[in-house]
Amino acid sequence: MLHSKMTKMDYVIEAVLIVIGAIVCICILYPILNILAISISADGPVLRHDVRLIPQGFTLKAYKDILKNESILRAFGNSIFITGVGVVCSLAATYLAAYPIACCEFPGKKIYNVFVLIPMWFQGGMVPSYLCVQKLGLINSYWALILTALISSYHVLILTSFLRGIPRELLESARMDGAGEFRVMLQVVAPLAKASFATIGLWVIAGHWNAYFGPLLYITKSERFTLQQVLREIVLEANAAQMDLGTARGGQVSVNIADQIRYGVLIVSMVPMMVIYPFVQKYFVKGVTLGAVKG
Repeated sequence: MLHSKMTKMDYVIEAVLIVIGAIVCICILYPILNILAISISADGPVLRHDVRLIPQGFTLKAYKDILKNESILRAFGNSIFITGVGVVCSLAATYLAAYPIACCEFPGKKIYNVFVLIPMWFQGGMVPSYLCVQKLGLINSYWALILTALISSYHVLILTSFLRGIPRELLESARMDGAGEFRVMLQVVAPLAKASFATIGLWVIAGHWNAYFGPLLYITKSERFTLQQVLREIVLEANAAQMDLGTARGGQVSVNIADQIRYGVLIVSMVPMMVIYPFVQKYFVKGVTLGAVKG
């Protein structure tokens, strides 16, 4: 049995990659740990800017205030609803767009492919999109956020590449056994594409959960604000308190307390993604790799 031997250059490259990976991890983890430490530290150390990575004067006051704040809880629920409905609708639309390209033959297929690719380079723009949403009467509706992010050409290409790797004999066999096209699509092909669905689903979830500009553009009623909009309101309130010249000391205290709540909201907003990712992580690399290779 042959054993591969690493040369000195291989060891050097591996060491460099490890160092680079460690630096990247530190750059990612330091802000998160700093935010977490500030959110669970007492007011005094935060006012003195003494908190770095280790909490000082441990307290959960910021999180208690978050749980008591109806606007934050309502925004959290709004974001969950938009993300949940958005990912289901997006996966369905992406699959319906990718399946004909990968598994069917029909007149005008090449033209259809071109229309799928066009949005990757040319888009309507912000103003036409807003006017379209306004004409449809979807301003201050969650559907404005869901429909404007319903489908992505990139997601369609990834899923199409994966579906093209499914043996044609399997589809023909199902059709010869009397299965209609919808049954083939839902019961034969869809179960084989779980890895790609999980990968695209994770991207869509992250996109909806972290969306800021869309809600800022289409949602103006405070009761329909998403978590990102409420976080923006907290930041604006903190800045307003800082600029209050009449109550300099009180303003500084308000700013730092607002910082604790703001950082607490940031940590809370990261929790859903941190919970979801471990369950789809095993599909993530597989879905991207297979989609790229089979394409």
